[in-house]
Amino acid sequence: MSLVRSRPKKLNHSDTVRYEIDMLRFAIGRLAEQKLAERDAWIYLEAFLLHYRNLIEFLGKEPRSQNDLHVTTIWNLAGLPEPETLNGIHEGGKLLWARYEPKDDQGGGRISQYLQHCTSKRIDAKGWEVTTMMNDIEPLLAELEKYLGQTTEIFPPVPRARNLTMFSASTTEGTFTWAAAINIEVPLKNRPKDYE
Repeated sequence: MSLVRSRPKKLNHSDTVRYEIDMLRFAIGRLAEQKLAERDAWIYLEAFLLHYRNLIEFLGKEPRSQNDLHVTTIWNLAGLPEPETLNGIHEGGKLLWARYEPKDDQGGGRISQYLQHCTSKRIDAKGWEVTTMMNDIEPLLAELEKYLGQTTEIFPPVPRARNLTMFSASTTEGTFTWAAAINIEVPLKNRPKDYE
């Protein structure tokens, strides 16, 4: 029996961006779990870093090709009006891109050096302050979501994580996550019976 999997279909360009946001939020939620096995923590850390990098590239790096979705071009492609706050979102994205994807002459340590492909950099110890990273990007994502248009609801959105406490993870050494206080807004109809 062959194993075949696929990601959910995206019906429009806004869905692509929403998918990245949802997967980022899902990954950090899993990283914050108390009883996460070490290899599971690595998988969720890599998922977090992958989707984080995709989002800061979308928000802050200038597009390389006409096929790249970018915060400055998606609106025309999606048939949506540009947000009034577009310049602020883009500027915030540029700051995150510079911080987490610095060139070697700027100190290196890019996410892509530890994740995208096998590099000699991967044996260098690198801890990721995932809470700080999430707290840095979440205001931009929340603002962006206001303008992405009507959701097709092909998959239920992952709620925003609020009040994350500090924890970090590493791609080069053993990672032990611990419970972080997360206050996630759970709609009444989706709450388990024992939810308080």
